[in-house]
Amino acid sequence: MRVLLADDSSIVRGRMASLLTDLKEVEIIGEAQDVPEAVESVTRLKPDLVILDIQMPGGTGIDALEKIKRDKPAPIVMMFSNDSYSQYRQRCMELGADYFFDKSTEVDKLLTALEQRVADPI
Repeated sequence: MRVLLADDSSIVRGRMASLLTDLKEVEIIGEAQDVPEAVESVTRLKPDLVILDIQMPGGTGIDALEKIKRDKPAPIVMMFSNDSYSQYRQRCMELGADYFFDKSTEVDKLLTALEQRVADPI
């Protein structure tokens, strides 16, 4: 599974990349640090899955999500944010996010969901 990491924090991107390298079927194909780069990277790299933060320069991850999900076939999008307010979660799901995880409490849930997607990509 080809994965794009989109987060403004190089520390978070590095930590996620480190965690994902343990999954044999996962290949990190790119990283983005702002919304325009995230949208452009999805268009150019065609990832199977995007891990996307909400608070990033150049817009919001919600803006990026809306643009990413317009293209078909759209990648799986896992929102991964410290901003886990219910209105953010609801808006992301309305726009087509496949998952929404809180960075501070749900890293293991994100990894479990990713492992399940790798095992059964349908």
